[in-house]
Amino acid sequence: MKINIIGVPLFYGCDKPGVEKGPDVLRKNGLIDVFTKKHEVCDLGNVKVNEVSSEDKYKFNNTMKYLDEIININNELADKVNNSFNNGALPLIIGGDHALGMGSLAGCGKYFGQDLAVIWVDAHGDINTPETSPSGNVHGMPLAASMGYGYEKLTSIFFDKAKIKPENVFILACRDLDKGEVDLINELNMHVWTNEQINNLGTKEVLNQLLSLIKEKNIKNIHLSYDIDCLDPDYVPGTGTPVSDGLSYSQSK
Repeated sequence: MKINIIGVPLFYGCDKPGVEKGPDVLRKNGLIDVFTKKHEVCDLGNVKVNEVSSEDKYKFNNTMKYLDEIININNELADKVNNSFNNGALPLIIGGDHALGMGSLAGCGKYFGQDLAVIWVDAHGDINTPETSPSGNVHGMPLAASMGYGYEKLTSIFFDKAKIKPENVFILACRDLDKGEVDLINELNMHVWTNEQINNLGTKEVLNQLLSLIKEKNIKNIHLSYDIDCLDPDYVPGTGTPVSDGLSYSQSK
């Protein structure tokens, strides 16, 4: 398999500097070597992230932080993802905060159309909108925007339509949902397995349920989004958004 590695050194979505170091730190610690043992790997480097002063975080919007640069970054990422597929390579995106999910999903949605499922493994739902977000941090909005809910400039990244159908989204390991997210989940009757449900049912049973649903829908392509905060903070003390009682290492793998 051909794999294109794409780094996105972004912290503007969470507004907590540090996570932007992730792509380069992982490279220094042998990320490429993990995949070159069995695959043909091309490292495309990092998406360009321009420096924006914290004093200017609300320059383009009075509620959402660093909005203009986040949109630019995601449009560039979407183009790289789409080009990777067009060139027969699987894009592997390394962040950075989860605001990059909009570009990743946009690139996939452009290539696969509606033959796409999203598995979102995360302590959070990431389905806030500007109206429901308690923080104004865009890293809590990428999945909502990708489904077509929220601010127009976010929902129209790369192309002007929803990137994924809500009924084809599957959220795993969430345990920290805002009220607006819960309301949207209920309104759309979304597929969600909380961390408590995973513990009660067992990882194998939850995965069997999830994969059966995807098979019933006859979907051939999956976008997997994995946020390390799905794990218990004991395993990932470096995450910027720790939530207690997360997945164990064995559950995650």
